[in-house]
Amino acid sequence: MSTNKPGAIVPLELHYEIQSFLFREARMLDSEQFRPWQATLTDDIHYWLPIRENRFRKDKRPEPTPENSSSVYNDDYTDIEHRIQRFETGLAWIEDPPSRIRRIVSNVEAEYTDNENELNVFSNIILYRNRRQDEEAWFVAARRDRLRNVDGAWYLARRHIVFDQHVVLDENLSVFM
Repeated sequence: MSTNKPGAIVPLELHYEIQSFLFREARMLDSEQFRPWQATLTDDIHYWLPIRENRFRKDKRPEPTPENSSSVYNDDYTDIEHRIQRFETGLAWIEDPPSRIRRIVSNVEAEYTDNENELNVFSNIILYRNRRQDEEAWFVAARRDRLRNVDGAWYLARRHIVFDQHVVLDENLSVFM
């Protein structure tokens, strides 16, 4: 990977590679291929979905961090492993029968960081979930990822998910975003 100024947009060929990584990830998760997806994570993964706050513009408190805010997910590799194991037991009642899920990933941007093997990647995601006959849920979010190149392959090292909804009107959030 060539060294470039942090914040600079990656060239088209590398952008396509990153976009393909995200699309493949969505396909794996849509089809419940959790173990192959897990293989695309770094050992030091941080997967974070904070609870959204509504703030007035004049509220100048610092942005939430994993240390100072409530979260739906604030997971490391072990937490993700436990979530996948739970799905594999067949005892995750909220997913029996399984949901039909479709992820749509768009607005992908990738830029260099100060680490030549890592990129900041920004994307939007719409996740549609249908369960049983009449249970539907839509999740709309922005994702801020850190991808790391290890021996020529990309791995997800960080994911920060920001929902557009302040209140999620669904029974559960048992999905990976």
